[in-house]
Formats: sequence, C-alpha cells, structure tokens
Amino acid sequence: MDEIISLPSDPVPELQRTVQRKLGRCMLQLQQYERLLKAMVAHSELSGPPEQLQAIRDEKVAFTHKKTLGTLVGMLTENYLKLPDLADESEQAEPIDQIWINFRCQLELPEERYAETKSALKELVDLRNELVHHFLQRFDLWGVDGCVAAEAYLDESYETIDGHYLTLRDWAKSMGEARQLVVSFMQTPEYRDFVINGIGPDGAVHWASSGITNYLREAETKLAQAGWTPLFEAIHWIAKTYPEQTPKRYGCGSWRHVIHESQQFEIRKQCQSDTGVTVVWYRSRLRETSKEQE
Repeated sequence: MDEIISLPSDPVPELQRTVQRKLGRCMLQLQQYERLLKAMVAHSELSGPPEQLQAIRDEKVAFTHKKTLGTLVGMLTENYLKLPDLADESEQAEPIDQIWINFRCQLELPEERYAETKSALKELVDLRNELVHHFLQRFDLWGVDGCVAAEAYLDESYETIDGHYLTLRDWAKSMGEARQLVVSFMQTPEYRDFVINGIGPDGAVHWASSGITNYLREAETKLAQAGWTPLFEAIHWIAKTYPEQTPKRYGCGSWRHVIHESQQFEIRKQCQSDTGVTVVWYRSRLRETSKEQE
C-alpha cells in the first residue's frame, strides 16, 4: 500500500518565515555596511594640532555614531569621492602660529563614474528606507503570491546591498593602507622633529612653534626681570634643562641668530657701567590681535 504524503494545507506560514529570514539577512548586511561607512567617514579626514589629534578623532567617531545612512552617504560623497582637478573649497588655511597636521584620503573618479556612484549610493539609501518603512505596505505577506514576490525582491535587494558592501570594503582597504603609511611616517625621527621642534623634512623651520622658540619663552617665565630676560641666563638654563636644543640644530650659528631668524622676540642691549660688559635682553613680541569689525 502506497504511503500517502500529506501536503501542508496552508503554505503561507512557511513562506512567511522564509521572507522574515531573507529580510533579516538584508538588514544585517545593511548594518554591516553602515558600520563600515561610519568608520570611513570618521577617519577619512583629520586636521588639527598634533597634541589634539586623538581627541579630535574621538570626537569625529562620536559625531558619526548617531548619523543616519542617508547623512553618512552624503558625507562620503562630499568628502571622500572627488572629481578630477576639483579644487577643495572647504580647505581652511593653517594657523601661522602653531604646527597643524592635515590628513585627507579621497577617491578620485572620472565625471561619469562619479555621477554613477553618487546615483547608486542614493538608490541604496532609498532601498534601505523601503525595507525599513514600506516593506509591509508593498507586499501582502498573508498570501502566497505576496510572499513569493517579497522573496524575489529580497533576493535582489541582498545582491544590491552586498555589492555596495564589497565596494565599500575595497575603499576602506585602500584608506587603511594610506593611513598606515601616515602612521609609519609619524614614527620616524623626521616627523618627531617636525612636531616637537618645528623642523620640516626639507629643513625649513616653523619658528612660531619651534622647540627652541618655545623653550626661550619658557625661560622667560622663570627668569624675566621687569618683563625682560637676560639672554645669557636663558641660554644657560636651556642648556641644563634641554641640552638637545642648540642653535645649530635649527641652522643658526648663535642664539642671537635664533632670535633674529624667529622674529618672535624683541631684543635690547644694556652696557653695565661698572664692568663695561654689554648684556643682551629679550622678550616675546606681543602677538597681533584681530581688529573688531564694526
């Protein structure tokens, strides 16, 4: 006697579970994409004084944490994607009185490819919104036909989302390699000399924030007399406290040469009547303050 196999009288519940699983797969992949996108947006650009870079980075990470996918895509399009030879109008001038580090990673695309990428990213945002807000309105999941249509739509949606994720992952890999090169440079003596002493890789000195200028100012705080500091005493104090700080390191032949080149200090000479010895004094120049606009 042949065994009779009974078919489920109502296939909808099983179809609904399949739709739920595939919808969940799409949402998980969207979250993976969004997490990677937040990391890229947060780390694609970093700008500020060296000692504040970590705090600035942490602030950017926190800033992107609560942004929506649409906002993040807009930030990626504006800051990371770039047309050839397009001037960066958002770049700000670096301060003239301190060392300022700028790091920006961008992907240059031909105009047609840029437009296609921008359009595809907008479609991804629209797809995400459709899945989150309108999926149940679009498909009747209480009928076989609706479940079948929803399943086909979710399969297609997943392929789209996964394709975007793989592209973003390649971009993130390239950005990571660029950042690693920067990190490698930051571990070199040349970088430390630039950050600490204001000496660029080409030997040019950023006098306003150079190490030797900062230590001359520090000596002022300890040795000044009526607003003026005897240069000889400052030289002696710096030699004991920071022996590596010498005029030769900055391409100068003497401390007076340093003061002249830096343009950060005023100087005066005073001849002592009892000994006839000329004493050199210095003090920091007053920094110019911006005039208030009427």
